[in-house]
Amino acid sequence: MLGNRTIETKKAPTAGRGAERAPVAARARFREPGLNPFDVELFDLSSTGFRMVTFFRPDIGKHIWVNLPGLQPLEAVVRRADGNNYGCEFVNPLHPSVAKHLQVKLRQG
Repeated sequence: MLGNRTIETKKAPTAGRGAERAPVAARARFREPGLNPFDVELFDLSSTGFRMVTFFRPDIGKHIWVNLPGLQPLEAVVRRADGNNYGCEFVNPLHPSVAKHLQVKLRQG
């Protein structure tokens, strides 16, 4: 006899990001290990990642370091590229309150 069993089903993952992103307008420093840092423009920021614009062409999947204003360098992974726009995911997400503080501090306009 098998008895009563509950079968759990998982919901399909929702399309999109792990956290809400906010538009920002800021400069940051970005570098790949072993290379000199470059200035980049930040346009979106969430607790899980950011979008930067740079003429330097990091490869998708590359680990990078980014210096956000007021924080120590943070490790991230380049997840997508569209022209000079690069979407990056933090290896260790920002605490939501830190992300919110930066979003307010760096917000556009």
